Amino acid sequence: MASDLTKNEFWLKKMTARFHALDLNKDGVLTKADFDIFTERTIQIGKLSEAQAERNWKLHNEILSAYGDENLKLTLAGFFEATAKYAEGDYQAIVGNKFFDVIDTDGDGIISYNEWAVYFECIGTDVKHARPCFDALDTNKDGELSRSEFVDAMVNFSRSTDESHPSRFAYGPI
Repeated sequence: MASDLTKNEFWLKKMTARFHALDLNKDGVLTKADFDIFTERTIQIGKLSEAQAERNWKLHNEILSAYGDENLKLTLAGFFEATAKYAEGDYQAIVGNKFFDVIDTDGDGIISYNEWAVYFECIGTDVKHARPCFDALDTNKDGELSRSEFVDAMVNFSRSTDESHPSRFAYGPI
């Protein structure tokens, strides 16, 4: 299945959007520097306390470890290949759970709309898209993103070629 993903136009469009959202220094390569920028933005924009900032740096390092290489350097083509390779199995859920904890800056076990808006601002996605994207991922319509809703969205963003799946909103409108 993974090799089929790289032949699907919609999947490639989603992965291109994800790549550009994560390439925060806009140099065309995903590196540790991009993750550093994301964490620094989360701390600044989210106005995190010292304890919250320390927690986010710890999670940041755990996510980098999950990628397997602190010297990470992925071009768009390499990102396609790596994402397709790890689309199956537990990898996406493991990273999705860590990423949930990064966005859930107050650590209460849910992602509020305000935390989601901070996430959008941190990845450079226009905040005007935050509400409709949040609402699409909030599948039980309770006004918050549970861990299972978020991880499901992250996993399916990487796996699904279904253009109607709500996961398409995980990084903004596609």
